[in-house]
Amino acid sequence: MKGLLEKELKNLLKAATVVLILLAIFLFYYYLFPAAWNIVHRTIPLILPFIIALVFVGLLEPIVSFFENNLKVSRTLIILLVIALFFAGIIGLFTWLISMLVIELVKFSNEYPKFASSINESVLESIDNLQNIYTAIDVPPQLMDLLEESISTILASVRDISLLLLNFLIDMAALLPMGILVFVFAVIAVFFISRDKNIILKSFNNHLPPSIYKRIVAVGSESGSAVTGYIRAQVILMFITASVTFLGLQIVGATYSLLVAVLVGIADILPVFGPGAVFVPWIFVEIINGNYSFAVILLIIYTIVSVVRQVIQPKIVGDSIGLHPLEALMALFIGLRLMGVLGLILGPIIWVVIKASWKSGVFNRNY
Repeated sequence: MKGLLEKELKNLLKAATVVLILLAIFLFYYYLFPAAWNIVHRTIPLILPFIIALVFVGLLEPIVSFFENNLKVSRTLIILLVIALFFAGIIGLFTWLISMLVIELVKFSNEYPKFASSINESVLESIDNLQNIYTAIDVPPQLMDLLEESISTILASVRDISLLLLNFLIDMAALLPMGILVFVFAVIAVFFISRDKNIILKSFNNHLPPSIYKRIVAVGSESGSAVTGYIRAQVILMFITASVTFLGLQIVGATYSLLVAVLVGIADILPVFGPGAVFVPWIFVEIINGNYSFAVILLIIYTIVSVVRQVIQPKIVGDSIGLHPLEALMALFIGLRLMGVLGLILGPIIWVVIKASWKSGVFNRNY
């Protein structure tokens, strides 16, 4: 009886510890997060190549381990070959993608004056039609002013969004040289971290008590798998979103299908806006131009893309970071409620870290 009571008290203590950790995370986010984020914001650029390197090491380690266990070749040579093939594939893919995007951007820039003129004519025609309707049905002047002001506000918003997108592309182009430098340092760091992984772990082992070291390794291993898995899941979701968009636009014969699909895939990273950041303005423009049937088609494609993403997200995220789809769904929702849109990214990762800590006995006081 006494042993059972002690066991229940231990379980209760562990549960209370988890609750306190969640409460601490909540308080940290709302009270300490601004100051901490300022420190992180200044620190991340200094160590960015090595953060990227750790992510790539986590992604490539299963491949390296597989060849190391099945081939009688030194680990150093295997790492060099895997890194060369992996990054050559990435560079080749991006080169092809950028070349295709440049072709479509050139086509779009050549047709943009005609496109802008068409929108302007459609807007003026719509305003004239509205004024004729107002006159015919004797609409109060206040309502006419309100509607015209609403149209002007919407057009100003579309213009502002276009300027923001243009400025974003200019900023990205300006960051390209630094991005190349970060990429080069990251590739070099991947080689050294992957090659000397055991030496690095042994160094930690020599400076920490064995029990604490085991727990850190266990939590770090599962947390690292969660982070790399989550990144893998987001890339898969972006690819699926872009592919569904590209397929839908190709079926209806839309122009700039690849360009739009890539933009939708990139916008898919945005937790709140998502693909809607591309589809909604496009649908609005088509309505202004009087292309109502095409606007409906775009709305259908947008709906299909959104439904597919929402259905597969819990499954893909769960499988990638080792969570049941229901757990992933709960982590996404709780993260959203506690931390806003950032919680959609951090929620599943924090959940996995807590589970890993529990399994490794971090909450057990018997160190």
